[in-house]
Amino acid sequence: MRALACFAVSGLVVGAAALCFAADYEIGPGDVLKVVVLGQAEMTGSFTVGPDGLVGFPILGKVKASENTTLELERKLTILLADGMLKRPQVTVTVADYCRQKVFVTGEVLRPGQYPLKSDRTLLALLGDVGGLGPNAGHEVIVVRPPAGNAGLGGPAVPLSLTDAPGSGSAPASGAPAPETTSTTTEAVPAAPAGGIPGLPFLAPASEVFHISLLELQSGNPEKNIALRAGDTVYFPKAAQVYVMGSVARPGPYRYQEGMTVMQALTLAGGATERGSGGRTKVIRIVDGKKIERKAKATELVLPDDTLVVPERFF
Repeated sequence: MRALACFAVSGLVVGAAALCFAADYEIGPGDVLKVVVLGQAEMTGSFTVGPDGLVGFPILGKVKASENTTLELERKLTILLADGMLKRPQVTVTVADYCRQKVFVTGEVLRPGQYPLKSDRTLLALLGDVGGLGPNAGHEVIVVRPPAGNAGLGGPAVPLSLTDAPGSGSAPASGAPAPETTSTTTEAVPAAPAGGIPGLPFLAPASEVFHISLLELQSGNPEKNIALRAGDTVYFPKAAQVYVMGSVARPGPYRYQEGMTVMQALTLAGGATERGSGGRTKVIRIVDGKKIERKAKATELVLPDDTLVVPERFF
């Protein structure tokens, strides 16, 4: 019951943030607007803003929509309709598709590229648009958010060569139609990039980086389902490796899985040989650029790029 309440509260927080953005969003060419006029079915529907910033509306004809917020356009339509056409019209305007605002998807997905933000701006909603993950996708997704002054229409926080039009990457394309073209915590806490990210070596200075567990995201953890912003780069890195060396049956690299223990990694490598001492397994880990070597417990969790070494027995 308590978990359900937390989920509901978190959902309300994400929803409130989306509503706040929608109220401030300035409509532009290509945006798809949903207009509802109470009791007037012929005036209710979806309308696309043209390149000139105008939207064709029944009876009224062309109405300038660009450079207005949805609330401002609501007031404009209400005034126009009240001028001899309807008595006390009630008009609601929302943005169905945010064509002007895009996010950039790269990495191990079937359809990398540029994607327009929609009314549902969450990470899970985007995951449904990218055609699924590639076979080499890792355990996390990284959302890179450009500095506040550079966010919006200025482009991604990584080189454009990493964020081509959807389907143009090396990953196989899915059968779904291509969309329009034109970065262990309890929260998705931004972390300052340090020395770059493997696969994303070039980041705009002062970018925010969010590391989000795919397992928790797809399991329904609302704290991981962050609301995306224009200019975000959503990167799906390749799966990390865990290296098992020494006296094991099959030494070598093995794909890291979130929640993997030392015992599970040794099992993937076929376990210790007759001459191996599994109880004396050591873990070698790089922490802040320094190599740390210590004895590992069978039940402790391994981390990406850990090296496990099983020594030989003394006799």
